[in-house]
Amino acid sequence: MATSFSPLQLERFRREAKKLGRALSICHSEALDRIAVQNGFTNWSLLSKHSDSSSQAVADAPKPLRPSGPYRYYLHGDVVEDDPTKCYCARCDVFWPLDHLVPTSYHTDGKDGERFLSSLAQWNTLPAEERGRKYRPDGAPNVLETPLRATQVAKEAARAPFHRWLEGQRGRSDPIGDVAGDIQRDKSFPIGASTWREVEDYFAGYGSHVVRAARQAWREFEGGELRHRTLAEALAAELKLTVAEAHELTDAEAMELTNHSGDVRTGFEFDFTNYASPKLAAKLMKKRGTLKLTVDEWFFDDIRGADFPN
Repeated sequence: MATSFSPLQLERFRREAKKLGRALSICHSEALDRIAVQNGFTNWSLLSKHSDSSSQAVADAPKPLRPSGPYRYYLHGDVVEDDPTKCYCARCDVFWPLDHLVPTSYHTDGKDGERFLSSLAQWNTLPAEERGRKYRPDGAPNVLETPLRATQVAKEAARAPFHRWLEGQRGRSDPIGDVAGDIQRDKSFPIGASTWREVEDYFAGYGSHVVRAARQAWREFEGGELRHRTLAEALAAELKLTVAEAHELTDAEAMELTNHSGDVRTGFEFDFTNYASPKLAAKLMKKRGTLKLTVDEWFFDDIRGADFPN
């Protein structure tokens, strides 16, 4: 059992207790006690008491110096010039042994690489007059950089052609541009997806308008024309009905929906109350709890038929 924790660890425990308190709707003191139990103590008071002896550890750790003349500026993860066994942690503002950050970081949120890249980008674009007396050699060794670059190379190699194609569609002012921007920002999107089925499975829990936009993007990516559907086919897909069942509903008028000011169309709403047979109405009520259907403004884009020739 650990007998003491550093002030930094205690601060992390307090943050974890706040999150735990919110998640479980318990008071902060109870959350602290639960954190203490997880770390081998019966309550928070004992944990903090046993940690008092280590409170000087961070205070005694060497901090970056600020001499009167030019001085070396360290980014997060930079190796100390005169002591290659240590590196600078910008999150602690302390020079620590290398194992503070690698191979497993003391900071468990996974943001060390992001911190280094952002600070490097800021340093590289910082004008000389703003750098003042600070200097950092080009190619300065950094414990985070090599594994981070390797991860980036591996990620780039894993990207499927569809994901690369989407990157060039983000500026479009249409549904494809919207979904392209969303996918590029979504870190959980399967960047190696090489079939429509993989993409469709990922978006299964999203709204139908997102699936439709993704489908349009995939068809354009493959160089194919958007397959036109009848209104019955479109309604069947939205309502999870057979096309034959959806045919009963095609005479329902789609009422235009607008924003509060009435000058921007936001979608359409169908009301099937007077069109669905009693059997179909009962089925819809059981599945959806309503006989109305709201669709987005692009619902009719790929629908063709006698009433939708263009």
